[in-house]
This record gives sequence, structure tokens and C-alpha cells, in this order.
Amino acid sequence: MILNLIFLVLFILTLDFYGYYGLRKLARYRPFINHKKKIFRAYWIMDISFLVFATIWTLIIRNSSWDDYVQYRSYFYITGAFILIFLPKIVYLIFNLLHDIVLLMRWVLKKVIKSKLAGYSLPRPPVLLSVGFVLSLLMFIWVAYGILYGRFNFQVKEVEVEVADLPESFDGFRIIQFSDTHFGSFARTRPVIRGVKKIIDTPHDMLVFTGDMVNNEAVEAEKFVEAFASIESPYGKFSILGNHDMGDYRRWYTLEEKAANLQQLEDFQAEMGFDMLRNEHHFIRKGNDSIMIIGVDNWGLPPFAQLGDLNEAMGENAYFPIQILLSHDPTHWTEEVIPQTDIFLTLSGHTHGMQAGLLTPWFQFSPVSLKYENWNGLYNEQDQFLYVNRGFGFIGFPGRMGMPPEITLFTLRRK
Repeated sequence: MILNLIFLVLFILTLDFYGYYGLRKLARYRPFINHKKKIFRAYWIMDISFLVFATIWTLIIRNSSWDDYVQYRSYFYITGAFILIFLPKIVYLIFNLLHDIVLLMRWVLKKVIKSKLAGYSLPRPPVLLSVGFVLSLLMFIWVAYGILYGRFNFQVKEVEVEVADLPESFDGFRIIQFSDTHFGSFARTRPVIRGVKKIIDTPHDMLVFTGDMVNNEAVEAEKFVEAFASIESPYGKFSILGNHDMGDYRRWYTLEEKAANLQQLEDFQAEMGFDMLRNEHHFIRKGNDSIMIIGVDNWGLPPFAQLGDLNEAMGENAYFPIQILLSHDPTHWTEEVIPQTDIFLTLSGHTHGMQAGLLTPWFQFSPVSLKYENWNGLYNEQDQFLYVNRGFGFIGFPGRMGMPPEITLFTLRRK
């Protein structure tokens, strides 16, 4: 813990002084020269403000009588403030470093080939420093937007999936998926209720939730029971457990206490109207036709637990023609679902799109893609589909930058 703190302090000091060194270079050129005092003052005021806020807020949390989940959530504000202040500085630091590398290369070349570069001078103002300064300001605005608005900007995304041999009565069947609500991260109920209203206002036949309803404790879901109970889905509401729902990231004094927490979460979901599928399946009947909905407990690559059991979940109906699987972690699809089953559609969440990235019709990227091959949207391998929902809530960082919270509406079509 102490070593981590020392590393963090050294990291901040490195950022601060190297960034300040870069600003001093930039302040020698117009139009920055006329505003250099304001720039320097703002630069250090932000640092001092963060340190004062982080210290005072930590003391308030540690000496409060707030519930554990409220204290846990309260640390997110420190994370948000840190990213808001220091991520723009990192952007500027990168361009400052590039500028210094260019200076070093020109100095070396001038020493090696004196005659050809003797009269060469740097352009004014320096392009790299100017670009870095502008991009750091844009990054500050982007992070602030993600914290103030982006995390509550619920979007309904419509997806059509063509299914071979889909019963005719299920052609046009609509399923809404939402995932990763992380209720404990919401200090107010109003944003969640706004998301619930979007679900209610979107016509659908069935509702599914793909895990991580809470951060750590079942009590986080209590104040949202009534809102989710108000959602009516003609063919049922189904849910599964994610890694956070299992309560593995909180200290429990006894195993009985941990089990009671999980039971309480199941009870809350039942009050919401969800049929929780724990390594089991259910048939959705429409006239004389049926499709099979399967749900498994969380299954992920280490360090995540592998609690999902496909064989147990499918039972004697492993070869039922039309199957939809709810599995929280998308790695389950590549590791077990594709090699072992013919399940045509798997619905997952878990990644959050890392709550930061770029989504365009032509290109999408998030740092989480470096860890998860399948991290957002629809994937297809030999007519087996996976959809990764980027999540309803947030955790750790109280914001979403370029990765708005998602409610997915699937329409099944007969191929």
C-alpha cells in the first residue's frame, strides 16, 4: 500500500514538473505569451485543488458512518477528479516529449552535418506543443462531459439477427438486453429511472439482464426494485449473475453472511419480476412453437471464477434447435460456447467498453479491446452470434467518454 502511494506521488510529480517545463517553452510564443501567467496559475491551482479535495474527501469517507457500499462509491469521485485533471496533462506530456525528441534529433543532425543545417531554425510557434495544448483542453472537456452527462446518456441500439430455422411465430420477436447496472454507483435514483423509462417506452416481447446488478452488496439494488418491477414484458424477464454479484470483492466475516447477501440479491430480482437462471434453462412458448433461453453463472478466464456450467444448464435439451444463452463474460463464447454447442445467440456484458473509447460507423476502439477480442457489439462465427452490451451503469470512474450506456433491442428474423 505504501509503495503504491509512493509510486503514485512520484508519477504525479513527474507529470507536473515535466508538463510545467513544456508549458514554459510554449509560453515563449504567441498567442500564449500574453496569457502565460493565467496558464501557469490554472495549471498549479488544479493540482492543489485535487490534492486538497482528495485528502479532505478521504478523511470524510473514513470517519463517516455511511454504509460500506456508499463509502466504496464515494472513492469514485477521487478517481474522476484524478482523470479529469491528469489525463489532459498526459496528452500534453506526450506532445512535449515528441517536441523534445525532435529538438534532440535536429541538434544531433546539426552537429553531424553542420553545413546543411547551420541556418535552420525551429518554426514559431512550435507545432507539436500547440497541438498538444489544444488536444489537452479538448480532453479536459471530453472527460468533464463524460462525468456530467455521458454516464447518464442512455441509448437504445437496435440489432437484427437472422436465424436459420426460426419458427415462423417467432419471426419479429423482440428482446431487450441490458447489463452491468452496478446500482451501488448511482447516488441518485433519477438517472436510473430515466433509463427504465427508455426500456418501458421501447416495445418488446422479452427482457433479459446479463449480470452485475450491484458492485458488491445486494442492498444496492433495494431502492430500484419498484422501478424495474414496473417494466412489463409479455414473455418474461430473465436474469443471470455476473462476477460482481457473487460478492467476491468485499470482505465477509462468515460464509453464511456472503450466502445471505446472494440470497437477498436473488430475492430483490424476484421482486423486480426476473426469473434468475442459474445454470438452467426455460422455454419461451408462442403458439405451438418454442425457443430455449439458457442462463449460466459467471464464467471467465482467470482471475475470474468459472461458475457457469453449460451441460447442467442445457440438461437433456442440449440439441434443441433455437437456443439463446445469457452469459456475463464474453470470453465464455470463444472458450466453451462455440467449441461445445450450437447455441445461435449469446448475450454478454462485462467489458463496459471500458467506459471510454470511440464509436463510429466505420471505426470503434477502446483500450479494453487490448484485453478482450470481443468487447462491444455483434460478432458472428459460422452462424453463431455473440452480442456484447457495453452496460447500463459504471464503476470505478464515474463517467462514460464516447461509450454511452446501452439498452439493446434485438429483433429475431427468419433466415
